[in-house]
Amino acid sequence: MNPLLISGFANSISVDKRKLVVSNAIENTRLEFYPHQIKHDSIIIDGHTGSISFDAVRWVAKHNISLTLLNWDGNLLSVTLPKEPISSKLKIKQYEKYLNEKERYKIADKIIEEKVNKSCGLLVTLSDHYKEIKKSDINVIFTREENIYKNTKQKDIKKLMTYEGRIADFYWDCLYEIFNRLYPEFNFQSRNNTLNSHNRNASDEINALLNYGYAILESEIRKDLNSIGFDPSISFLHELADSRASLVYDVQELYRWLVDLSVIQLLEEKKLKKSDFIVTENYHIRLRESTAKALLSKITLNLNKTAEYKGKNYSYEFILFDNVRILANNVIGKTDSIVFNIPVMENQRSDKTELRDRILEITPEERKKLGINKSTLWYMQKHVKEGKKIKVYDKIMNKL
Repeated sequence: MNPLLISGFANSISVDKRKLVVSNAIENTRLEFYPHQIKHDSIIIDGHTGSISFDAVRWVAKHNISLTLLNWDGNLLSVTLPKEPISSKLKIKQYEKYLNEKERYKIADKIIEEKVNKSCGLLVTLSDHYKEIKKSDINVIFTREENIYKNTKQKDIKKLMTYEGRIADFYWDCLYEIFNRLYPEFNFQSRNNTLNSHNRNASDEINALLNYGYAILESEIRKDLNSIGFDPSISFLHELADSRASLVYDVQELYRWLVDLSVIQLLEEKKLKKSDFIVTENYHIRLRESTAKALLSKITLNLNKTAEYKGKNYSYEFILFDNVRILANNVIGKTDSIVFNIPVMENQRSDKTELRDRILEITPEERKKLGINKSTLWYMQKHVKEGKKIKVYDKIMNKL
């Protein structure tokens, strides 16, 4: 994944002597890309005013580059995609699967199973660094809810969604603790608001970040579904709705955790301020250009990370695509069973809760005995109190 984000006012996308030109009249900037030499695989337009020529639309289409247009609130408005393959058989089988309640439930169940596994995995990882989240509680809640659901007679999608909802309540209760530890001034309460249950009109900065991240993920999934030939409006987990690509939201459940992690990683840097967000006249929150670029960078980095998958190392972007392909193989009947398989992202942080607590406990007298520099300890303790990540070198780690 290597997107180009275009944000702000007075942007222009055109073609000049074979080259794609992205310019900004206010900032007096100009980017030029020669044919077949552009490294970006998508262009995300988050601008207020600007223009794009017909030639530019043709140029990006011929280079298999998607154009993603975000609404004023950071939510996905539109995506232009390369021509999809002709896959009549897949679409027919997709409709048949949807109409068969038993087959539809099998797919929906596997989607929720993988979502629950990844939600649990993320919380376990976060518990190593946030004492507000306890592994024992995670194990108890997830095991209890799983057992309740497994013992439910006559399972259906409605009961499946109830099970997922109870897990989600606990999951967001845990993230609530992290968000408000890192940025209490952002006043995150939940993913719900008084206007609608999905909080598409963010009333706080955390939800604005989450909405923006989910829009980026939605764009990626639309590309994957399009490249294989799915009908994005026919889903298995979510109910159908007019003007809604429900299958996109099905697949999105497998990767929402990656956006949540990206938002937490951005917050952990402790660089954001209230002024990095815009408040509209309706008191909704949206991201400024610099904030959007920072979050997009985190998401891109995580999607480009590699993990062992089917005996080899692949990026999470490829793994997402392959899981869409797994879904397609099951829908058309190439496989009888379906298993979504997304590796847990390796934890690259070394500052676990026990170490952070140990650093806070060190007294001036103990510091002298350990031979730790006064300023070094001061900065380490300061970063721990602020919720920032800390790097402890081996020389100091051995003393602790």
